[in-house]
Amino acid sequence: MLLGLEYVIWAVLALYFAGMLALGWWSRRRASRQSGYLIGDRRFGTPMMVMHSFGAGTNPGDAAGVISGSVAAGASGVWASWLWMFGTPFYWLVAPLVRRMRCLTLADYFEERFGRGAAALYIVVAAVGMVVCLTSVLLATTSTVQGMMGKAATDDAEAWFYGILLISTLTFMIYSYWGGIVAAIRTDFIQGLMIIALSFMAVPAAIYLPSVGGLSGMRAALAAASPERGADLLSMFDPARFNLGVVLVLCAQAPLSALALPHLITVCGAGKSEWEGRMGFAGGNMLKRICTIGWAVLGLCWLAHLIRQGAEIDTATADAAFGDSIRYLLPPVFQGLMLAAIMAAAMSSGNAFQVTVAGLFSETLYRRYIRPNASDHSALMVTKMAGVVYVVAAVVVAILLRSVVDAIMVYFRILALVGISTAMGLLWRRMNQAGMYGATILAVAVFLLAEYVIEGVPPAVAIGAPLVAGTLGGIVFSLVTRPPDRKVVERFFTKIYTPVGQDEKLAQPLDEAVPPSDQFLTAGGLFIVKPSRESWVGFLAFLALCVACVAVMYALLAQ
Repeated sequence: MLLGLEYVIWAVLALYFAGMLALGWWSRRRASRQSGYLIGDRRFGTPMMVMHSFGAGTNPGDAAGVISGSVAAGASGVWASWLWMFGTPFYWLVAPLVRRMRCLTLADYFEERFGRGAAALYIVVAAVGMVVCLTSVLLATTSTVQGMMGKAATDDAEAWFYGILLISTLTFMIYSYWGGIVAAIRTDFIQGLMIIALSFMAVPAAIYLPSVGGLSGMRAALAAASPERGADLLSMFDPARFNLGVVLVLCAQAPLSALALPHLITVCGAGKSEWEGRMGFAGGNMLKRICTIGWAVLGLCWLAHLIRQGAEIDTATADAAFGDSIRYLLPPVFQGLMLAAIMAAAMSSGNAFQVTVAGLFSETLYRRYIRPNASDHSALMVTKMAGVVYVVAAVVVAILLRSVVDAIMVYFRILALVGISTAMGLLWRRMNQAGMYGATILAVAVFLLAEYVIEGVPPAVAIGAPLVAGTLGGIVFSLVTRPPDRKVVERFFTKIYTPVGQDEKLAQPLDEAVPPSDQFLTAGGLFIVKPSRESWVGFLAFLALCVACVAVMYALLAQ
């Protein structure tokens, strides 16, 4: 044994990381220019895009968050990841529009649609949200590795926390510096397959633990412990955090949060065509919804095991549950593979976040305001350095916050505050820069009041009130101020409804590019087109898959 792990685990880790670092080094050539570094020159196929979306959207914070939430509160912990669930069908509809923006970063969309000031405001709000997002990745990785090493509740646990946090962060920071988004997408393909396989590998071992006794034994243990815990551990709705009202509001919020993701451009636009973008964005995230079932079952079985062992269940125990369960359930070789997959997931997610947030700064602020005539090489170097600053900020927040589930929830909600403007800009031609300011500032103000100033606000109200305030702010501020330039707005809508490869249509008036027969709703300045057969069939298919996932979870919990 070395530092709490079998030698074979260290050997697996060494081989795996050597291969990943070699892949990052190999990707440097395609990431030697700004467009290659940020979006991979739009050359990836469907399998790569599916796994990139899965990898960028799946990090140790998801698995650890669900398992931690399940150990802390029972079956309702599944919503730590499923809070995005019913946004998935909308990803199928959004992906083509995002690709047709023909942007390198989402800030380019805000500048084109609303102006430079709006782009700067988006960068500020999105950067804060993504700092919190990376914080959840770092915390989850650290807690999981601590659990696997048996260092979560020892006297030197704090020293291990800081050591693991800094080493894992430094690893992906270097990796990102080398290969940009190209390295992230290539790595996502490999680690995505591993995460899918290994997410379910521990589940049978957990279900058939003697202390668990199969799914029926798990349900019996949780039902018996529910009165003592003061909550129904088999219910998918927890009065304290994930009650039905909260879940419904979170599902409504999910598409807005997705529309503000800084890496939205890469997951929708780095593929060869719109099909790759659609399958990547919707399909990759659907894989995550399916994997969440495995994580939840693992967490519930581990909770049943802890209950029957008479273990004390507190916050530290819950946050380390993923690592503790893997160390207990899997043999050393598979522990090494799982640990490698966890670290690789952290690297690829951190890589994607680091590259996209840094690109927001270099493409919008640096090239627009600081040095408009900057060379491509200069912009690339600024992108890399801005990424380092972003990661350091996330490390500081991780040290201060220390709760995986809280980090996930804050990140999800912050992104939705600016996603309101993204959605309104895509649907309503009357939306202008003042509306964007009003929507974002009011949403942020109400969020801060409900979360940190006013006490006793019901969770559903605290989540929903910023969305309502932001929407009303966008409408009112747009209507009482000067309308946006009609030519600019129509040119934008012409672009997002003109597929890439048909660029000769970009010079057409909007009514020619999108004939009235294809327009569905235009009253009051709205502009919504009739969905194609591919759009509505795909939407309904993914909606059915979401409902099926919930049904499967209910069936597993049924007594």
